[in-house]
Amino acid sequence: MPEIDFQPDKRTVEELYVGADYYVIPRFQRPYSWDAANLDDFWRDVVYDNSVGYFIGPMVAWHDPTSPIRRLVDGQQRLTTISIMFAVLRDKFEELGEDNLADGVHRYLEKADRNNERQFTLQTEVPSPFLSQAIFKRPPDRAVEPSSEEEEALSKALDAIRQLVDDEAQKRQNPLDWLRDFRDRLLGLRVIWIEHSSEDDAYVIFETLNSRGKDLEVVDLLKNHLLNRLRGTGNTAADTARTKWDQMRGALEASDSRKRIDPNRFILHWWLSQEEYVAERKLFPAVKQKVKSKTMAKARLDSLARDAPLYRAAIEPSSRVWPTEEADARRSLEALAIFGIVQPAPLLLSLMRARTDAVKLGASQFKKTLQVIERFHFQHTVVSQLRSSGGVSEMYAKAARDLSSAGPDAQARANALDDIRNKLISRSPDKEQFVLAFEERFHFTNQQTRDSKLVRYVLERFLRHSRPATTTEHLTIEHIMPQREIARGASIDTVGVVGNLLLVSEAINGRLDDKSFADKRAILAGPGLAYDIGGVLDCTEWTAAEISARTRLLAELAHDQIWRLPL
Repeated sequence: MPEIDFQPDKRTVEELYVGADYYVIPRFQRPYSWDAANLDDFWRDVVYDNSVGYFIGPMVAWHDPTSPIRRLVDGQQRLTTISIMFAVLRDKFEELGEDNLADGVHRYLEKADRNNERQFTLQTEVPSPFLSQAIFKRPPDRAVEPSSEEEEALSKALDAIRQLVDDEAQKRQNPLDWLRDFRDRLLGLRVIWIEHSSEDDAYVIFETLNSRGKDLEVVDLLKNHLLNRLRGTGNTAADTARTKWDQMRGALEASDSRKRIDPNRFILHWWLSQEEYVAERKLFPAVKQKVKSKTMAKARLDSLARDAPLYRAAIEPSSRVWPTEEADARRSLEALAIFGIVQPAPLLLSLMRARTDAVKLGASQFKKTLQVIERFHFQHTVVSQLRSSGGVSEMYAKAARDLSSAGPDAQARANALDDIRNKLISRSPDKEQFVLAFEERFHFTNQQTRDSKLVRYVLERFLRHSRPATTTEHLTIEHIMPQREIARGASIDTVGVVGNLLLVSEAINGRLDDKSFADKRAILAGPGLAYDIGGVLDCTEWTAAEISARTRLLAELAHDQIWRLPL
């Protein structure tokens, strides 16, 4: 960090809120986001675990000496929460008929400036009618409803704090005494206050203080850095930048929160798809070193916004409508999602970007590269369960970077993709290693469900190879030797192994039920059915020996044809 002159100051919350100071949350700061867990932790610190004078960490602001305004760089979540607590306390005092006490608290929320015009102590550059009118205003306007995601978070915080205060007051023999004590605890909270007349220096201080913190992530640091660089372009431009950032975040969100994509991981892969390899812990310093000007910040923000939906499509293929010519490419991406493989992500993003460029990467190169990646990781990672060294991640990042730098040059693109495909092929396991691992790798029974998605993927690939026109969407897994045989002494590994499994329609599955092999064989041999893979119908009995033989046959078929490398 460059040498920066600043003087930290110990202050109480009361010292922050009185006097002529006003605090503004800049429009490029992250929105209010404290949830119930954050509030509970803060409440416990204030109410139960600590006496008056508890330290709640450093806060950073920048300050034009000619103005009473302090623009918050770090601390807006805490000050917003404390302000909401003051508002709830004020309303509670009024409810109890203690107007003087209510007046005493409200003066921390609203006070006259040097022109004798009343202003709220905490303000936001992005208009928030709910915060100012429904919380800070006296009396609060209950008709104002939340109108944004941030205001919804503020509303939830308000309701939670009201409930906490009500519940705690009801426990006390003298609620008024407890409310006074709570007020005093809030006012006595201590901070290390750091401010600087240079906004850039204030952000350097902020980033340095948080460089080892667990609460501030790359996504927060990067947002502050990019939007801070764009702050001088006017409010409209700054709002546009913030909106673009929010759109980027929104593009990573799925309707099912369990599929939410980690924005920090996206930012790492986005950077690696274009720039020199860097470890995750060094990502933000690398971005900060390279992105210094407004022009660079705008370009990078545009790039993030453009790439976010492409990244989500690569990681979660169902989020995109794929053209028919990309059906095989989509299946490869779906396979990688099932595998849980993240190493290729920078290259996947680079491929998606090249495929959507004005001069598109050809469909055949797109498909071929994704299929090689899928087949390599199936052979190497899923079946043989070989560990990939850090060199594989760097190899993918280099390929992504080479593809990005090739631009519309078709030959340069082809060379970059040929290189990565050849490197993957050279690392694939030999046949005997693969076959032996395959025979032991896949099991599925009612007691062995961990790999159910993988088993289904394998069976679907076998069926599609044997009968390309077969639709696999509504097929179910059938155990040829029924699972009831386990209770009769059959090995669970024999019954659950892939050599004993078929994909069949639900109707056929119901007909097969727990019938004898002879009856199942007759049903499967029926006209119009194409479910037999691996010679099941050629057998006259179905024992552990036949299951083992079919498993070996499928393993060899998998290596030699279905997941063959090279293609």
